Amino acid sequence: MSDTPFRILVIGSVTIDNIAVVATQDIERITRHDEGKSYLLLEQGRKIDAENISHHVGGGAANVAISMARQGFDIDILALVGDDHNGKKIRQTLSDEGIGLDHFITEPNSETGSSILIYAHDQNAAIFTHRGANTCLTRYLDKIDFSNYQLVYVGCLSGNAHRGFPEIVRRAKEAGCYVATNPGVGQLTDHIDEFLSVAHEIDYLSLNKVETVALLSQLAPGRNNSSNIHTIDVERRPLLMETGLHVGECWLPLKDAIETICHAGPTYFSLTDGTEGAYLFDGKTLFYCPSNDVTPWGTAGAGDAFASTIVAQLVSGYGPERALYAATRNAGSVVEHVDTQTGLLTAAAINQIAMDSPPSDHVLLLGKRSQ
Repeated sequence: MSDTPFRILVIGSVTIDNIAVVATQDIERITRHDEGKSYLLLEQGRKIDAENISHHVGGGAANVAISMARQGFDIDILALVGDDHNGKKIRQTLSDEGIGLDHFITEPNSETGSSILIYAHDQNAAIFTHRGANTCLTRYLDKIDFSNYQLVYVGCLSGNAHRGFPEIVRRAKEAGCYVATNPGVGQLTDHIDEFLSVAHEIDYLSLNKVETVALLSQLAPGRNNSSNIHTIDVERRPLLMETGLHVGECWLPLKDAIETICHAGPTYFSLTDGTEGAYLFDGKTLFYCPSNDVTPWGTAGAGDAFASTIVAQLVSGYGPERALYAATRNAGSVVEHVDTQTGLLTAAAINQIAMDSPPSDHVLLLGKRSQ
């Protein structure tokens, strides 16, 4: 980073997360192997003992803003809360982290967004969400001067806020901003036309495996499309390199999936696969990093930590290998805590990790794109 302040605007949702941790033996789970999905069974009328119930500031925009602020950036946030106790708590937390609040808006006729997260079994939370004021974000886009920023990060936009996505991306690019985004499944399915209308203007797109499949199902990749990404033999191939992705009625090789998504527009694309690690494609080269060996307490917020760290590393001048490694380690630190922010690392901590264990010892080169 240069001595000139690098200003970043983060746009998206903020919430109060109410987190319940339930012992495995106190709640039933059913797994459908044909779908690859698991379901928690809550018995109607039964009171279930929780090991712990806690309340935290969360939401994608808050998680990303705090992550990037801890990594040394000048951050503003565009997010909405209601005129209530929860809104004041979120405002105070963001202020304590040094985040600019000029565009942090109290919506008088709405409640602050909130979520209930239930952790059990593999600690992958079931989440109930009340979107609250988050849905009103588009009312305030006209107040933003995007020329004040070098980077705009657009998180998942809740409810009707999705309608502002094309305008945000276009105005950010017109102002010369780098644009990064992590849209939700709803944006990639129910509102795919909005996403695709500006996909070619996105510099970095971050998705998990479920989101990736959702997007691919809308892009309808052909079975016989040949990819320009040529894989490189490695001693142990990561899982998705072996299995590919199940899209509709077919299995799509990973390199074809990445080629299809990047053909739609994004320059950089990352795909996270939970405990199986993560992939980053920079337009020329495909990299892979295994996940950190940690004991997870909660998986919520890991994707926000991952994507925000990729962006922070890239705009700091680091290469994709270091960016992917740092992002994987920051996400691993987050899942060691039940909430989404306690584990977020500082720039100093990330630098120390990279010094103690160089990225080259962990990151694999999986493929190259032919010119």
